[in-house]
Amino acid sequence: MLSFTNYLTDIKKQINELSVQEVFCRQGNLPLLIDIREPQEWQAGILPTAICCARGLLESRIETLMSDFISPDPDVILYCRSGARSALAAYSLSQMQFSRVYSMAGGITAWQEQGYPLSKLLPAQKTE
Repeated sequence: MLSFTNYLTDIKKQINELSVQEVFCRQGNLPLLIDIREPQEWQAGILPTAICCARGLLESRIETLMSDFISPDPDVILYCRSGARSALAAYSLSQMQFSRVYSMAGGITAWQEQGYPLSKLLPAQKTE
């Protein structure tokens, strides 16, 4: 039986990861940035321009999220608290044949450690 750590290590070899610095630089290129944490986690702040969609709903809602987006084929960047859930989600979406999916390594924790800004979740902001 694989430990979770070993399983996650294996998954990360099969997905595309971006550093928080790369994600920060890509924000101007209009990627579809999805916060896959749980709703109670969003209240502490989200990355600017992020859409919130809890991990448990992502696969069933990804096509709708993409169809609502400005670009017809955006890069999809997923993030969570530490980068574990987003890595698993990126793997899952890659199995659904989405090819431009990335996990943000280190999650929002690494983002905050770099001093990058967060936004408050607004009542009218899209959440799933």
